[in-house]
Amino acid sequence: MKRVFKKTNIWIFGCLVAFGWAMINFSCSKTEKRMQIDGLVQGTYYHIIFYATDTTNISSDLKQIFADIDKTLSLWVNSSIVNKVNRNEDVELNKIFTDNFIFSQKFSEITNGAFDITVGDLVRKQGFANKNREPLSEEQIDSLLQYVGYKNVAIKNNKLIKKYPQTQIDFNAIAQGYTSDYIANYFKKRGINSFIVDVGGEVICGEVKPNGRKWTVAIEKPENDNPPLDSISNTPANDQIKSIKQRQAIDTVYLKNAAIVTSGNYRKFYIENGVKYSHTIDPSTGRPVTHTLLSASVIAPDATTADALATACMVMGLEKTQEFLRTHGEYAVYLIYSDAQGNLKTWQSNNFNKYTQKD
Repeated sequence: MKRVFKKTNIWIFGCLVAFGWAMINFSCSKTEKRMQIDGLVQGTYYHIIFYATDTTNISSDLKQIFADIDKTLSLWVNSSIVNKVNRNEDVELNKIFTDNFIFSQKFSEITNGAFDITVGDLVRKQGFANKNREPLSEEQIDSLLQYVGYKNVAIKNNKLIKKYPQTQIDFNAIAQGYTSDYIANYFKKRGINSFIVDVGGEVICGEVKPNGRKWTVAIEKPENDNPPLDSISNTPANDQIKSIKQRQAIDTVYLKNAAIVTSGNYRKFYIENGVKYSHTIDPSTGRPVTHTLLSASVIAPDATTADALATACMVMGLEKTQEFLRTHGEYAVYLIYSDAQGNLKTWQSNNFNKYTQKD
């Protein structure tokens, strides 16, 4: 699923980026090894560290996981299940598709539609899912908006049923979080419990390291001089990863058995006729959001949840997110926004502090 800097505003301190499937081994005990795998997937990077005694077939298994998810959810794989669904072909759904669909519907309900996978056509035609941006008039947006709505789609007899054939599905808002969780679950099934998985900024951590320390993750500080979408879409992925390591942190969290995902409006955008357009589309209006919230970092038990909620926060904006959290205190959220004078401000939920404490 090719995406450029969708959510690459989290990175792991001390990351040594090595491309391909190079594995770097460090002995940490008589039987356990520290393994690191880095590479490129879904138009972005992945960075994985884990401690294990048996590493047989892990590299090939991870390659297969990435391939299986791409064959299901990628908008850039012509034969993917999601593309067949969008073309209204008769296609049998697999577990990966069904898992993502059921989860998406759940969070659409929880967020009152702020999270919605049926915005695919609006995202694509406004230039955020591909390079072919189509300038849309107000009338065109309104025309496309009638096909948006999570209640217009359902799964019956392992088939996706649409109220409108024109409705397009886009799982990009949770696919990388789901990928991180999929790998985490794979590790757990193998008895590997100490790990950190980062796929394009969607991070999930397992148990503490063998030395008893939690995993350290940084939250990126939004910068006003970030390049627009058009200028980075052709940037080589290795240059993207190098730039990630140079970004400035605004805060740091320490995690075990938890995930963190950040969504932001300050990195993926385009400028047209002097107007800066955010990549976050409000499903209720069909238009890019215009509020002052710059990024939302969400800590949750799994990366899929954190991914979906971070996206929903960016749709809702500062005040509506704060209101949402009054009845959903189970999530820890860190918001960065700009005030009326353009100054950078932060806000965090009451339970976020516990994640900023070191071991």
